[in-house]
Amino acid sequence: MPFSFHPPTGRSCPLCEDLAAHEKATPIIDTHNGKASSANNFPFHNWFNFVLGYSPQFPEYMIAREKLDSSSRILDPFMGTGTTLIACKSQGIPSQGIDANNFMVDAARVKLNWGLELKRLKYYRDAIIEYVSSEFSTYDWGEKEQISNQMSLFAQPIQIEVVRQSVADFVRQRRPKMLLEKYISDRPLARAFIIHDAVQKLVPEGGERDFFDLALTSIIVPISNVRYGPGFGMIKPKEDAAVLKHYCDKLDRMITDLSHVTRDQIDTSASVVLGDTRNLSTYFEPHSVSLMMTSPPYPGDHEYTKHTRLELTFRGYASSHEEFQVIKKRMIRASTTNLYKTDNDQEAIRDLESIRAVTTLINERLVEDGATSGFEKLYTKLVWEYFGGMYLALTECFHVLEPNGKIALLVSDSHAFKMVHIQTAEILREIGERIGYTNTEIVLWQNKPSTSHKYSLRENILILTKPG
Repeated sequence: MPFSFHPPTGRSCPLCEDLAAHEKATPIIDTHNGKASSANNFPFHNWFNFVLGYSPQFPEYMIAREKLDSSSRILDPFMGTGTTLIACKSQGIPSQGIDANNFMVDAARVKLNWGLELKRLKYYRDAIIEYVSSEFSTYDWGEKEQISNQMSLFAQPIQIEVVRQSVADFVRQRRPKMLLEKYISDRPLARAFIIHDAVQKLVPEGGERDFFDLALTSIIVPISNVRYGPGFGMIKPKEDAAVLKHYCDKLDRMITDLSHVTRDQIDTSASVVLGDTRNLSTYFEPHSVSLMMTSPPYPGDHEYTKHTRLELTFRGYASSHEEFQVIKKRMIRASTTNLYKTDNDQEAIRDLESIRAVTTLINERLVEDGATSGFEKLYTKLVWEYFGGMYLALTECFHVLEPNGKIALLVSDSHAFKMVHIQTAEILREIGERIGYTNTEIVLWQNKPSTSHKYSLRENILILTKPG
């Protein structure tokens, strides 16, 4: 039978309509015609902005609500690139974080290192610009004007009278197998590798090199043919890009941010760990945390390594499907491309009728649509595995929290599977109460518009308390 995919846009959602008709709560965040503030608008957060991340307004709200101070002990069990930790550090509050994605962990570590010496960073920045400008002149970019445009931003164009190296040959030797040309064209990739080589040559190992590496990695998507909205998409291939200008702009922004930090902020501890939150107590002591703030994955069928594919591949964290799989297996199952035959996180929650009602409706719509794709057939398994994984993670969080400690989870409802409405916070509250959390509360954070249907989805803060 041929593959047949039926998009959800034609379906209505009676639950959305009922929630909207009876909604009495005012969202905490004004989305300004449906667009909430991006982390890219905030210092330090914007050093690398993960498209599926959240605004620092969430941890800032929780810090104020819970009256946190330097005596508080904060943990983000799904840290991403450190949004919660940066918000804490900015206010002198010690914090810790864990994430399953190697690149995310290293990016967060760099974003939290505020003690670098500005004079040395500026020295290395200028040395890199000079070196790279000269190196660019030794390659045949196809058009002489392109070279002048790249270089004239920082130095006088160099007259080229020697035989120049072939960009095609250079890229053929350096391009990672999984970083396909459709993702990033030869010329931008060649320029990025020349900058990378300059950093390795000119900047000693340690925090300073990590700083310059992150600045380069953060511009890989802007100079590529990939765009997120928030799904993975492609644009018309860019034959070339002003890579050095992008790089220098990012460096200037990062150096400016560091110029405004205080000694107290520099000295405030913030540590990060690579690991699986379903084994949280392996990394953190029991009863050691007073508050957890996080935005975990939610059942929206987003494959989180796909949203960092370029960065993971360019930086060499993963160069094969097997290496990507190692990272993916540390993650809560939130995508049909991240399910495995051996998965069985769902075992502890198989009797929850709220989940069964969702999966039953998904199955009914699969039959109704005559769905035949392998991914569609995995929808119900994914929902079970997602909530099963969250059960395991919240159980581990329960062990690490001190008595009367709280966890605040920013999660969105979902229509990802045949337009079936999944009330993520409501189901997670039920799971939390099964584990032993009490005084559960759901706060409406914002109403998020969807690009695939006419309804806004509720994004809620679910607050769970460990009894004293």
